[in-house]
Amino acid sequence: MIESWRWYGPGDPITLRDIRQAGASGIVTALHEVKCGDLWTEEDVAERGRMIEEQGMNWVVAESIAVHEDIKTRSGNWKHYLEVYKQSLRNLAGAGVKVVCYNFMPVLDWTRSDLAFPMEDGSSVLKYDSARVAAFDLFILERPGAEGDYSPETLDRARSLFQSLDGEGRRALADSILLGLPGTVDDLTPEQFKDMLKRYEGIDDARLRQNLYDFLNEIMPVCEETGIRMAIHPDDPPRPIFGLPRIMSDEEDMRRMIREVPAMNSGFTLCTGSLGGLYSNSPHLLMEEFADRVYFAHFRNTVFDADHESFRESDSHLCGHTDMAYAMQCLINEENRRKAEGLENWRIPVRPDHGKLMDIDLEKKCYAGYSYGGRVIGLAELRGLAMGLQSFRPLVGKNALVTGAAGVLCSVMARDLLKAGARVALLGRTRSKLEELQRKLAEEGLTRTLVIAADVLDKAQLEEAATLLENTWGRLDILVNGAGGNDPRGTTPAEQCMPDTPVEQGFFGMDMQGFEYVNRLNMIGTILPSQVFGKLLAASSGCIVNISSMAAFLPLTKVGAYGAAKAAVDNFTKWLATHLAPLGVRVNAIAPGFFITDQNRFLMMEKDGETPTPRGRKVLAKTPMHRFGEPGDLCGALQFLVSPSASFVTGTIIPVDGGFLAYSGV
Repeated sequence: MIESWRWYGPGDPITLRDIRQAGASGIVTALHEVKCGDLWTEEDVAERGRMIEEQGMNWVVAESIAVHEDIKTRSGNWKHYLEVYKQSLRNLAGAGVKVVCYNFMPVLDWTRSDLAFPMEDGSSVLKYDSARVAAFDLFILERPGAEGDYSPETLDRARSLFQSLDGEGRRALADSILLGLPGTVDDLTPEQFKDMLKRYEGIDDARLRQNLYDFLNEIMPVCEETGIRMAIHPDDPPRPIFGLPRIMSDEEDMRRMIREVPAMNSGFTLCTGSLGGLYSNSPHLLMEEFADRVYFAHFRNTVFDADHESFRESDSHLCGHTDMAYAMQCLINEENRRKAEGLENWRIPVRPDHGKLMDIDLEKKCYAGYSYGGRVIGLAELRGLAMGLQSFRPLVGKNALVTGAAGVLCSVMARDLLKAGARVALLGRTRSKLEELQRKLAEEGLTRTLVIAADVLDKAQLEEAATLLENTWGRLDILVNGAGGNDPRGTTPAEQCMPDTPVEQGFFGMDMQGFEYVNRLNMIGTILPSQVFGKLLAASSGCIVNISSMAAFLPLTKVGAYGAAKAAVDNFTKWLATHLAPLGVRVNAIAPGFFITDQNRFLMMEKDGETPTPRGRKVLAKTPMHRFGEPGDLCGALQFLVSPSASFVTGTIIPVDGGFLAYSGV
């Protein structure tokens, strides 16, 4: 993620120098001094960018080019303001700012009833109290028909609360609700507010939605031309207030916008705090569902009162209504997807949002919700969460050995164990292949490896390997018996032996040396390492993971030797799990479905490497997920079986097969 910070321009009491010292690299700002509807000139945009770059940071998001009320209502001088908006976008893009956060909330951009709700530690946070909002609406604003928008319980609370307030308390309540955006001069009086409400008479949800979609469809050609990505901010709070419609409050609103405006340049600002103001919302799940359309994120948390309507900002960005770890993981996954696809702007700007106001912030006279100390804490929390999720090492301190490590599947499993923090001994027959794998892993920063050249069918070599490993690392915690495979000599080219089948293509002509080799490689190649290295595993209460096959469950045609050997591996896995259980050693197996490896490539793929053979097509037809497995598909099962989460799992074979065993063919 791009660690970002909202800055309100030269008049912000928090300086760019302050922000740089907080660790942010991306600045989120706007030309706040420019009146809504006026042009953001090339010169002004360039000057603001220059100020930011001089402090060693980049302007990554414009938050925001405010949408004029004439555009929202599609009345008055809206066509003029639309053209001005388009030109402002062009000027921003010319300066390299390609993400624009905006909203389509009528009249008020955000609403809180308390700007300094006291916390037990002496700090304060923003709060939305439904009764206080109702009291303002009913008794200060005196909006006609307001009584019908509130429950009897809320009406009673609002009346009692208003009666308890003195003149100063009532003014403070009005000021809290009518406060304009920080850095602007848009604060309203109740009289001005009522006049603005009149503009929306006759504009319901459907009308406002259509106005939004029309606005977006009209600016999309400019966005596509310039590379601008529009990221709409959700309603705050996400519910109708003061008789005004709200059209970006939940997942259905978001889905509807995508249907009506399918252009990829139109997306979302995923604000977990705003979306978290509606109890039925799960912002972390929305981050997952709409990840490919999230171009900017505000991460903060909320805590609800018992009425599930009133809420306050959490004093920690990580704790509250939103599962922030889940949201952050979804964001990281999306960044990884964009990076893998070669997208230029794959990193997503993320900023801490409203931070608690602490004593150290009082001297700076910070804007409501935009303290320095509170946001520094928020940014640090988000940074630590992201780093922790990206570098999670559940196997730190563990030593693993993978046999057949240079193979297609086992090399990927070795890499995954290394990424999880384990040291990994790479064992195989050919040292040069192992050293090449070691070099490639080192290029990825995975250096905690040990190369051991040994044949899994030679007990003496394995015993030398065990001595070397013990002398080098002192212990062994994980053994992956990956050595194995098939051999054309142990197969029958014919699926069935017909009266006219040539002898050399059926069972009667099978090379028995090939049959014996396949059985030895898979069966004895599992037993001997388990026997030799099992002594080390017993000392550490370690675990063994064997490699089974679909052929162990279902007798596949052509591969009689391989199927027999893998069935024996399954039986041995269960026997050894029982035998070693008193020593605390767990023994399980993974049964891969159909993965393309060097051993089976000739059976599954034509020589062009892209076209499935008739046999390959049969496999795909019986695999509900309709694809061959990727090596990385095995890593989840492997991580589970070697982790403490599987401490009561032994003697189990886990299929990783895309549904092959589950599908009957009908």
